[in-house]
Amino acid sequence: MCSRKCVVPASVLTPTVAVRVAREDSVATRRPLGRVMIRGAGGGENGRVARGGGVWGGVAEESGIGVVQELYLGPDDLRGGGSLEQGDEGSGRRHWPASPTKLLFAITIREGREAPEPSIRAFFYSLLQIRSQETAQKLKMVKICCLGAGYVGGPTMAVIALKCPSVEVVVVDISVARIAAWNSDQLPIYEPGLDDVVKKCRGRNLFFSTEIEKHIGQADIVFVSVNTPTKTRGLGAGMAADLTYWESAARMIADVAKSDKIVVEKSTVPVKTAEAIEKILIHNSKGINFQILSNPEFLAEGTAIQDLFNPDRVLIGGRETPEGKKAVQALKQVYANWVPEDRIITTNLWSAELSKLAANAFLAQRISSVNAISALCEATGADVAEVAYSVGKDTRIGPKFLSASVGFGGSCFQKDILSLVYICECNGLPEVASYWKDVIKVNDYQKSRFVNRVVSSMFNTVSEKKIAVLGFAFKKDTGDTRETPAIDVCKGLLGDKAKISIYDPQVSEEQIQRDLALKKFDWDHPVHLQPTSPTAVKQVTVTWDAYEATKGAHGVCILTEWDEFRKLDYVKIYENMQKPAFIFDGRNVIDPQKLREIGFIVFSIGKPLDPWLKDMPAVV
Repeated sequence: MCSRKCVVPASVLTPTVAVRVAREDSVATRRPLGRVMIRGAGGGENGRVARGGGVWGGVAEESGIGVVQELYLGPDDLRGGGSLEQGDEGSGRRHWPASPTKLLFAITIREGREAPEPSIRAFFYSLLQIRSQETAQKLKMVKICCLGAGYVGGPTMAVIALKCPSVEVVVVDISVARIAAWNSDQLPIYEPGLDDVVKKCRGRNLFFSTEIEKHIGQADIVFVSVNTPTKTRGLGAGMAADLTYWESAARMIADVAKSDKIVVEKSTVPVKTAEAIEKILIHNSKGINFQILSNPEFLAEGTAIQDLFNPDRVLIGGRETPEGKKAVQALKQVYANWVPEDRIITTNLWSAELSKLAANAFLAQRISSVNAISALCEATGADVAEVAYSVGKDTRIGPKFLSASVGFGGSCFQKDILSLVYICECNGLPEVASYWKDVIKVNDYQKSRFVNRVVSSMFNTVSEKKIAVLGFAFKKDTGDTRETPAIDVCKGLLGDKAKISIYDPQVSEEQIQRDLALKKFDWDHPVHLQPTSPTAVKQVTVTWDAYEATKGAHGVCILTEWDEFRKLDYVKIYENMQKPAFIFDGRNVIDPQKLREIGFIVFSIGKPLDPWLKDMPAVV
């Protein structure tokens, strides 16, 4: 007898009803558990059940002739009702309530002479009566709450909801505006593919809410994805992570929890943070049991959804106790709905926490390494692209993260390395701290070196000159501007009294003005704690057209590698600029030789210098 879904003429099975049973682990993949033969009055002894493969059986009160082609076991209680698409008794298809995440059973009846409704109802209830307590527990809907609706929490929970339709996911945040945006057609963040994922799940098993305490209280698993900014004052200022928001989250969880919880660190945190959070929860537990897990994210903005769909690895760290191992397995089962088991790595808590910091530090170190080489390339006439290609062909090194640029940005690299430096210093490892500190130092040098090239090339002054900045986000395919190199470059040019015109396809004028007005590290605090009305920078204008931004400019700085910048009409741009016309390519997206043929004076990171620039000082 087939265990896969198959279409069998009713006459073949008369007077037997054949039922295919499947557990609904995901909408996309329903694993068949087997088939059940139920014999009615017309086919032998009434109520006799033939069971196979450990599949649940049931009885029919009346003779039924037909094929019950699909029976899905869902996570919640049976609801009454249903609708008949065509026909009346067994003809056509009858669907019990449709939502697979809210119902215990969904049934489809394929052709048959008679399959009276009482038979079907009796079959349902017999299944309800005979299933074991263990089975009931398996069918219980898991409820997940994520505290923090930002770049990590929002996309991660959306993908979990999509891949785990039997899991209810609620993302909560203190920001009313942010939650309203998640519930609208204009999401608060831009990420390719995110919009489609959210629309498929929102209102079904994915919800966004400001009712934080309510949903934390109802959840089985609580992900915490709140800000962990760099401290701006006090002990460790400028390096240590500020765990104020994490501690507040832990105290809230302890205060509202009425049942055991698995609390998952999703934010990037210093090593041993879990121990501190554990102490807060235990001392405020009121008899509730908490298990702390570390589940760091390894997303790259611009490809976050694809990274979540097909991750290199999922890392879960937990206590090496029976309770801790059980919690790790519970979270592992969530990811196992779509991630191959060999990509789900389990470690102790401290290894998981440190792995996130180490991974970001290694990636940033590669960028600083190639950027350091780019400066040497400019001094010697070598081409950094050719050097990086040759180095990357070494299988021990590989080609990734070897693209020279104006510097790395984003919310993680600098912050995580500074945190790592502070941890090393606190643990009596000054030499290790110094090593990682130099990665940041080279990155800062690369940005200041770029500004110096702009100023020195343009007769050692950009005062009152219009400089067009193409790209403000820290990388293409995202609207994220956190720690973007464009901030430091713009501030450097503004320091020499330049007039700046900025164009970025995904970053708003409000965000650009805010970034240029905020103090360093202020961006990583919740919006309601940031300055409400930062002073706009008068020397900065923002346009929504690259040609408008470059019109009348003395120089153009390319600071984000948006694909559209490769396809611009540079002849048109040249004609509308002041002469001599300069282009400073901080991402190596253009062909320097072609632009020189147009008439531009071109500087590209790590490329042989334009003759004009050879006599200009590299540092002002």
